[in-house]
Amino acid sequence: MSETHGSREAERALQRAYDAALAYLRGAHDESNHVAVTQAEMRTRLGTALPEKGEPSEAVIAALAEAAKGAISPTTGGRFFAYVIGGTHPAGVAAEFLNAAWDDHPGTPLVSPFGCAIDGLAGEWVLDLLDLPRQSSVGIVTGASMGNFVGIVAARHALLARLGWDVEADGLFGAPPITVMIGEEAHPNMLKGLRMAGLGAGRLVRIEADRNGAMRAGLLQIALRASSGPVLVCAQAGNICTGAHDPFEEIAPACRERGAWLHVDGAFGLWARVSPELSRHIRGVDLADSWATDAHKMLNTPYDAGFGIVRDESAHTAAMGISASYLAQQAGARDPSHYVPELSRRARGTPIYATLRALGRQGVREMVERCCANARRMAELLTAHPGIACLNEVVFNQAIFRFAPAPGAGDAATDALTAEVVRRTFESGECWVQTSQWRGKTVMRFSVAGRATTAADIDRSAAAILKAYNEAREA
Repeated sequence: MSETHGSREAERALQRAYDAALAYLRGAHDESNHVAVTQAEMRTRLGTALPEKGEPSEAVIAALAEAAKGAISPTTGGRFFAYVIGGTHPAGVAAEFLNAAWDDHPGTPLVSPFGCAIDGLAGEWVLDLLDLPRQSSVGIVTGASMGNFVGIVAARHALLARLGWDVEADGLFGAPPITVMIGEEAHPNMLKGLRMAGLGAGRLVRIEADRNGAMRAGLLQIALRASSGPVLVCAQAGNICTGAHDPFEEIAPACRERGAWLHVDGAFGLWARVSPELSRHIRGVDLADSWATDAHKMLNTPYDAGFGIVRDESAHTAAMGISASYLAQQAGARDPSHYVPELSRRARGTPIYATLRALGRQGVREMVERCCANARRMAELLTAHPGIACLNEVVFNQAIFRFAPAPGAGDAATDALTAEVVRRTFESGECWVQTSQWRGKTVMRFSVAGRATTAADIDRSAAAILKAYNEAREA
């Protein structure tokens, strides 16, 4: 075997990657959260011209590690709160190394009995953890965005099949129209999924939300009674700003009575199901017809990993299935490509399986509960100070804050000060926070989704935010 393709080159490159990864992980907790490197600067570091001749693998890895210094958002460090981005569990990280080395391809059981078996097992474990109907089928996808798409196209198939329309064969040209009802606080990835499925994002029936961002069940019931033809209802477990869950105990029976398909975008909020304490806010979600959730958020697996889950397996495989004469099937074996949009894909189930096995049921529950407790802790610490308000009931891992310059200050002044507090906090490097808009008001959106975040991290971050608040008011 030649040196170029031999084991010695691979060994040196892998060792270099291992050393760089370990160094990063060891320092991630103390790393500044202020990443000031621009994309233009990164292009200069990386080099924009394609090399004429190749370089040794070890040298390429070393150059990558050097170029990345100070340019990676420290999402694994414990004080990243800007988005719902989980950290990573060591078992998942290590499994990713194996994944790449194996080059496993769970597209057909004949090629990958290992990857296909893990794919199926990880799905079964997730159904068990989330206590969803065990007959449901699970596709491991890139994340909740694609999981929502899977649920939407399964719904499209089932709703039109009831009317004798084969959407997979005949498309949507001339098909009976599907009415889509969705909460006004739905995440944009739901709208993208509806666009990709040909159902449109501009012809939706929007259902008003309550003060915490959850869909008003009574208004949905009225809309269902007034509708005709097939109906798809898209609900939400975990509002992206407030963490609020739609009232599934009321929504689900109304959908069943009407014959509507209920899909749930549970990108992060569906993980409330693992906790007796938190699950009371999400009762009835198991009565839905399909669900989407991420693994790379609350479960803290490496990106990209998520699930598209469908109660009716036949609708799932009708929408997603693929066949060709060269794709030989193995009798009795589960073929993952019948549950996801892609045929060629990496073995996403492997790091999920490793993470779940390392954590166990108890570890998953404790991790999710700890994240949510830390969000509540931040709300308590900040709102103890006059002028700082938390605008939502903290029912999961999300909180939104506003910072007023003085009692009775108007919205414009409070918007400006809130944005300034966020800027100063971020530039301090103590923690990563982000502004967002909540019903026309500028807020600091605070998300806790990383396993590395401790109560001490929350206290340290709260102190940095309060310091920025006091400095901004005095400026």
